[in-house]
Order: sequence, then C-alpha cells, then structure tokens
Amino acid sequence: MTIATQWNLITENPCKRIKPPKQEIAFFTPEQAAIFLAELDRATKEGELLLQYNIFFQLALFCGLRRGETVALKWQDIDFDAGTVSINKSTAIVEGKRSQKTPKNRTSERIISVPSHVLAMLKRYRMEYNNYQTQISSQWIGSGHIFIQWNGAQMHPSTPNSTMRKIIGRYNSSHKEALPHVTPHGLRHTSATLLISQNIDIRTVSNRLGHAQTSTTMNIYTHALQKKDEQAAQTLENLLIQKPC
Repeated sequence: MTIATQWNLITENPCKRIKPPKQEIAFFTPEQAAIFLAELDRATKEGELLLQYNIFFQLALFCGLRRGETVALKWQDIDFDAGTVSINKSTAIVEGKRSQKTPKNRTSERIISVPSHVLAMLKRYRMEYNNYQTQISSQWIGSGHIFIQWNGAQMHPSTPNSTMRKIIGRYNSSHKEALPHVTPHGLRHTSATLLISQNIDIRTVSNRLGHAQTSTTMNIYTHALQKKDEQAAQTLENLLIQKPC
C-alpha cells in the first residue's frame, strides 16, 4: 500500500497494474549441453544417478518438454514403433496439492519424434521398471507413470529441479569450467535455442514446443533469432562484398 492510498488521495495503488519483467531463463550452449549429457551418462554408469533421471533430462532437452509434461508421462504415451511421444497432460502443484490437467493450450497436445538413443534408454529402463515392480510386489502403488517414486507413485514435480541442481553442483565442484545452473525448464529453452541456431524453421520449433502461435516462439527466443539475423547479414556481406587481400 502506498502513502497516497493510505491517506485516500488516490483510490487504487497504481503499482498493482505494473507487470514485472519476465526473468531470463538460463540455457546451455552446445558445448555446455554436451558436457551436461556426458555428466548424466557418467553419473548413471557409476551409480550416482538413477537411469530414470537421465532419461527425464534427455527428454526435456531433445524434445523440449515442459517439466509438468514430462512428469505426467505414462508408458502408453511412448510409441516405440513410431519413435514418438504423445503429450496430452501435465502435472502441477496447485495450493500444495498435485493436480493433473490438460496441457496449456490446444496446440500443447502434440506428438513429438524422439531420438533413437533416448528410445533405446527408455526400452532399457522399462525392463528395469518391470523387474523393480515385481521385486517390491504389494508395495507397488503405481499407475503407469514413467517417472516414479520408490513405490511406483508418480514422481513429485519438484524432484527434477533438486536432482539437476545436485548434478550441476557436483560437476562444478571438480571442474574449472563451471556449468550454469540451468533448470529442467532451461533444458526446454536450450532445445529451442539450439534448433533455431541449426536453421530448423520456426514453425517446426514452435510445434515441438507446443506453442499456440509461432509469434510466441519468436518473442521468447529473440536472442537466438537475433543471432541468426547477424549471421544472415554476414553471409550476404561475404557473398557480395569483395574484401581486400
């Protein structure tokens, strides 16, 4: 409350109408993304990281999924023959309780191609998953979610964030070239930024992200598009302007 509203000089606090600027979300460069993926594989092989977390972050990076969309995935959403994942629901915490809902908008319901190496990891994990379900027997309370807690229940939406912080923190503690503290949502931004940098058309990027309009994608990823614009200018200059030897 401002002094002016407290003294009844004005009827409404004008600050309420001001929208705070969106926070910039960190993302990986291609080199950093490669390091992060290598760290995931190392930690999984050495038993420091469960395979399901490795797969979670791989899907976020290679498919551009939102955290809630990834947490909500069930095995029935994976088409191993077609090599795709169906995004048709999302999980969030609302007023302290877990809530499942349809994606943000109509175009958020989509089918995305999954890289072959991620499909191979999913097949391997499904075998581990089925064996583990048999092992804990009556303690299993799962309902087909891919990413789970110890008893098969759906993974809590906050778990990927804390897990990713640990992975990056552990890596940075033993390497001079530190990774930025990117979140799982930052992996989605990394996916889009790298696709744009590799000349994938904006419509394809927008479809993979589940944006309602390409303008949304363009507004969010102006940093990547600006870089492409600079490259375009440089390309024309190299083509048309003869520089002195």
